Amino acid sequence: MIKKLRIITAGLSIALVANIAQGAVTYPYTDAIKYPFGFQSSKFTDATFQEWYTQYKSSKLIADCNGGKRTTCVGEDGEATTKVESMGWAAIIAAYMGDKTTYDGLIKFYKSKLQSHGMMDWKTGCNGDVDDDKGSASDGDLDVAFGAVVAAWQWGGSYVNDAKAIINTCKKLIVSCNGTSVLAAGMGSGGNSPYGGCSETDLSYYTPAFFREFAKFTGDNAWSKLADDTYYILEKTANQSTGLVPDWHTYNGQPYSGSRNGKTYHYDACRVPWRMAIDYLWNGNERALAWCKKVTDWANKVGASNIKDGYSPDGNPTGSYNNQAFVGAFATAAMCNTQTISDAFADQMAKLKTNTGYWYHGFLGTIYTLTMTGHMWTPDLLAKQTGVQLKTTSATASAMVVTNVSNRTLNISGMKNVSNIDLTSMNGQIVKQTENISNGTATMDVSSVKRGCYLLSIRGTDGKVSTTQVVLMK
Repeated sequence: MIKKLRIITAGLSIALVANIAQGAVTYPYTDAIKYPFGFQSSKFTDATFQEWYTQYKSSKLIADCNGGKRTTCVGEDGEATTKVESMGWAAIIAAYMGDKTTYDGLIKFYKSKLQSHGMMDWKTGCNGDVDDDKGSASDGDLDVAFGAVVAAWQWGGSYVNDAKAIINTCKKLIVSCNGTSVLAAGMGSGGNSPYGGCSETDLSYYTPAFFREFAKFTGDNAWSKLADDTYYILEKTANQSTGLVPDWHTYNGQPYSGSRNGKTYHYDACRVPWRMAIDYLWNGNERALAWCKKVTDWANKVGASNIKDGYSPDGNPTGSYNNQAFVGAFATAAMCNTQTISDAFADQMAKLKTNTGYWYHGFLGTIYTLTMTGHMWTPDLLAKQTGVQLKTTSATASAMVVTNVSNRTLNISGMKNVSNIDLTSMNGQIVKQTENISNGTATMDVSSVKRGCYLLSIRGTDGKVSTTQVVLMK
């Protein structure tokens, strides 16, 4: 159904077109996108991804826990062990694949293992814990939170409140270090206080693009600040020549001096290129672009087939194996560089053994290639490229009015239950945004915006979004 919005113009000429899809929408795996920024390679195909996904699902997920479904760490701690980071990746993958049965089973198991601090025990099993440490690991819970957001986009209803609850619990992990927002390492065992943070953090726990979606979904700017401050930590920590970072470090770039690995780019840090690349692929973030280009310029000189599973920050190899965990992360970051470099790493990724062995490669290989093949989207990006949109909310009812005045300010009124409004370019880059919405009205200063065609994305407090086209004529 197409609804027309009433438009009043004064001083600034605009045109407004609304395409509002009615009814519940689930986005299947086939809904891939071309990212608005970067380069996508055809060297790793959808057919190969589907083969990998099928093997991942059959070998890495187990439905054996009181009706729930859990991940398994075959190759390290054994089939009986589940780690929270694998639960996070599995939740994201299942939600993007539109696999509601698998997602529901995963989230049921996750909730069954919540500790007093509200997050999952970092290392557990089905019928009992596998060690005495009931502390959490921030990366896993944050990824579960993003998986819950994707589930809310997919299925709406109770999934929306579920996602908000997980995100709000995860906000405990944000600490301030001299005004910089930093992620704690996790929540302490048996307590309700975060540990680590200023002197003990890990860039492989930070995904700025996810944090920006948390901010949109909840209306909480704390997540936007964390997304932006991620780059302060990254730029302080990264080696100036290679871009490589150690697994653990302080918020201002010093190697961590405790028991964790603060010396080498190893099996934590190897995930950082993927996490940063998404912020460029989705949002065109220039700081993400600069770092991803630096680190993949270095990796390309080494050669995709020669990448090892460990390096000192200055680029000397400390590892021996060429595997999915390391090559795949560089393959996603290479999408921010050139088509040639993107193709080289995608080609090597396709040549690696499919993920039937070590658990870590299976989960990371699958989520990396989900990204590489264009199957990690946001509703805004999907709507712009396919015309498919989420179910409309009362936020975009026909009573909504958009006006403008001579000082180039858009006035929007007649809304209900709106968390934020974005004005984006047609290629997906945010131009203006506002969360200052009061009594169903909002204003947006467009005095610095060039004339042209833009999209006004209005997100409801339930996480659903509608997109309206705006043409600024003068």
